[in-house]
Amino acid sequence: MNPRSNLETVQDLYAAFGRGDMPAMLDLLDANIQWDYAASDEIPWAGSFRGHDGVKQFFAAIVGTVDFEGFESRRFLVQDDNVVVLGFERVRVKRTGRVFETHWTHAYTLWGGKITSFREYTDTAATETAFRT
Repeated sequence: MNPRSNLETVQDLYAAFGRGDMPAMLDLLDANIQWDYAASDEIPWAGSFRGHDGVKQFFAAIVGTVDFEGFESRRFLVQDDNVVVLGFERVRVKRTGRVFETHWTHAYTLWGGKITSFREYTDTAATETAFRT
């Protein structure tokens, strides 16, 4: 059996996210994954998270506070153990009803068929504005 390529692993992560399948997502992540979303604490999922429990905490904050009206991974760039994904999202904040749209970049590092790190780069100002009352 051929191991999944790094590209396929990341694509499988997005497919599992789209299905809301957390167990499938965690199966693609290294047990000690470093998951980073740098932003102010106005964004509930901002911060640095470690391991599967940290990733679950990250996604719980997202699910509890926003609804996705659109989420597209548009382009995948691969070099060695790194995969960069360019995408776009349209999101509604549950508490305020405000919508934000932003392009994003997700940077992944993989080792041994598992994702070992994730970092998101996005317009955090637009996200923070949508959370303000």
